[in-house]
Amino acid sequence: MNVILWLNRNWELICICLGVLVNALGLVYNICRSFRAGRTKSAEDWLAILEAAREYECEAERLVHYDAAEKLQYVLSRLRLFVAERGCSFDESAMIEQIEADIAFSKQVNSTDREHLE
Repeated sequence: MNVILWLNRNWELICICLGVLVNALGLVYNICRSFRAGRTKSAEDWLAILEAAREYECEAERLVHYDAAEKLQYVLSRLRLFVAERGCSFDESAMIEQIEADIAFSKQVNSTDREHLE
């Protein structure tokens, strides 16, 4: 009987405690889900950025009046817009290294193609 009487007197406190508990569990669940999604989303974002960078590199190669530095800036400016639209971020120095690696690979492939043609 004392338990029922105590529940009747403290029902507001019990509801508040249950509400806090439910919200805390929801917060922990959302943090865990966000943490797990953050890992895979960053990998997906990086792959999307690399694909976009390669597309923009091809566009930049068609700009015959641009020198190499202007083409690089063209690609980086397009990537900044792409990343802003997607709502993610990228390491610009790592992207510059990746673009330079792509250019070096392209030059190597083009030089071997010329050797086979001759």
